[in-house]
Amino acid sequence: MANRRAVKGMASAFIAGGVVLGGATAAHANTGISVQYAQNDAVNNGKLDLSLAAPTAVSNVKVSLYSMTTQQTVATVTNFELTSGTTTNGVWEPKTRIQLPSLGSYRIDVSATDAGGDTLSTTGAGYFYYSVRTNLNDSTVDRTTVDYQHRSITMSGHLMGQWPSSGAVTPLEGLTVGVSSYFQYGEATTAADGSWSVTLPVTDQYQNTIQASFSYDQNHPFDSQSSSRLIPITIKKTATKLVMTPSVRTIPFQGTVNSTSATLLWDSPTGWAPLAGKNLGSNSFGNYVQETTDLNGNALFPATPSLWSDYTIQAGWVSDDLYLADAQASSTITVVQPAAFASFTPTRTDASTVSVAGDLAFSGLETPGTIPVDIQFSTSGKGGWTTVATVPNSSWDGTGYGFSATVPSTTAGYWRATFADGRQFQTAVSSVVYLPAS
Repeated sequence: MANRRAVKGMASAFIAGGVVLGGATAAHANTGISVQYAQNDAVNNGKLDLSLAAPTAVSNVKVSLYSMTTQQTVATVTNFELTSGTTTNGVWEPKTRIQLPSLGSYRIDVSATDAGGDTLSTTGAGYFYYSVRTNLNDSTVDRTTVDYQHRSITMSGHLMGQWPSSGAVTPLEGLTVGVSSYFQYGEATTAADGSWSVTLPVTDQYQNTIQASFSYDQNHPFDSQSSSRLIPITIKKTATKLVMTPSVRTIPFQGTVNSTSATLLWDSPTGWAPLAGKNLGSNSFGNYVQETTDLNGNALFPATPSLWSDYTIQAGWVSDDLYLADAQASSTITVVQPAAFASFTPTRTDASTVSVAGDLAFSGLETPGTIPVDIQFSTSGKGGWTTVATVPNSSWDGTGYGFSATVPSTTAGYWRATFADGRQFQTAVSSVVYLPAS
């Protein structure tokens, strides 16, 4: 040690005199032993970790634990072993659990030497918290899925503590365990066996986890805080349905649906049952309309506005119960578009031929993609109409959708044209025209 200090002194003298020593002497200058950290071990609550850096191998480590309560050194620990790193930069840990007279906070005073003769003696290198490590490891719940009949969750378990002196795990009695689930919170006091139980209602869609915790207790400051695992919660909604029945499902152009009834039901344990006193809403009746269901789950909506094209009546119920699903329903109304013959003219061109021509008009919002016209003949004009020709498609001629055909005929009788296109357009029949034989 004296030789090292002498060399160091000589190096300083040479530098002061303007002479720079070679790298070897400067690089091996003694920097002493230092404490990198001194703290509780992360795994074992009865041990501490001491990180030391030294110029040469650390050969001796001693820790004195000083009580902040009694202002006295209560224990000296010397049985350290290197647990990670190297002897010049490593972490040291006692081989056995430290034995102290009581739980509490203890100042860590460190003494150490290395192989080169450096020494360290420092107070307050860190603090050792001699505490009970609590756990809620066995926390469990009676269910993870809540539904209409089961709207709460009971969480239970045991609050256990590991003692720093022995590592023994024992129940902790008379302490408070809190259980939280979103905005819901409850507490229980542990029994002699450490057991506890808390029941919380599930009342919010965001209440999707539940967790127990032991928080700081001023009466037991050296019982560490702990929490259980987060347990997921699933909210199962019961099915509902809305059945809509309009007074009519097919109306003429610019007609109205005079009323629409709706029935709200839920899938009860005994089958589909009405939901009374619920507000159904719809934008399908001019303005936004709300109607309230009666004891049978029924509500009646007013007439629709005049409808010019096919229309969908929609209504819905936004559930006011976390455990009942929303319900929606719709019903399509077919609006029959108007169709009429603007003109129809049959003409006998010779003794055996009749030429027909005319126009169809569609005064609504829509026109068929294909417009077939049947040419029909009857000897009496009062029945027995026979289709004698079909024009497959009428075309726009500037006035209407024109059609024409030439029909072989030598008989006197009555002529007309018809148009039929199913549900979407009205059936149209032209005027009846009589033509004599040649």
